[in-house]
Amino acid sequence: MAKRSWCYIPVHPNTKAKIDQSDYARVNQHSWRITKGTTGRKRVVTSIRESDGVRNVTLGRFLMKPPKNKQVYPRRFNDELDYRKDNLIVCTLKERQRLLPKNRKKATSSYRGVSKASSASKWRAAIEVNGLAINLGHFKSEQKAAQAYNLAAREHFGQSAYQNQVGKRVYKRR
Repeated sequence: MAKRSWCYIPVHPNTKAKIDQSDYARVNQHSWRITKGTTGRKRVVTSIRESDGVRNVTLGRFLMKPPKNKQVYPRRFNDELDYRKDNLIVCTLKERQRLLPKNRKKATSSYRGVSKASSASKWRAAIEVNGLAINLGHFKSEQKAAQAYNLAAREHFGQSAYQNQVGKRVYKRR
């Protein structure tokens, strides 16, 4: 049986967070607790003493050590607290927005970059790049429009671009 590359650390109160096995010794030197971030999501933090006082540091920031203008975000929001490095991404808030699925409140489509063109009874795909809206065309099916968005997103934003999960179960963004 293969040894797993991750482990759990205890988090107050009575919770645990998943981290890489290689980070265990460094992380275990601190006591960790759960707080709620500005979005209401749970996050794991500790207090670190420095010469000028005490500051709170999130587990993601502690592990990834991002540069000053960047933040650490999870790639996937799961019910469990997953702080393995392959689930964390260092980016700006603007870059993070590109990774999020579409906010589906009052939307005609469940896919990002896709909307119903009621006048043509077709699906329209579009993407915004540097403040400019680019029309990708009209399609007979919602799935074809979502695939067109995926291609354009990869072309303009690279591998970190959000990809619509065409043909898979779609999880709503909270």
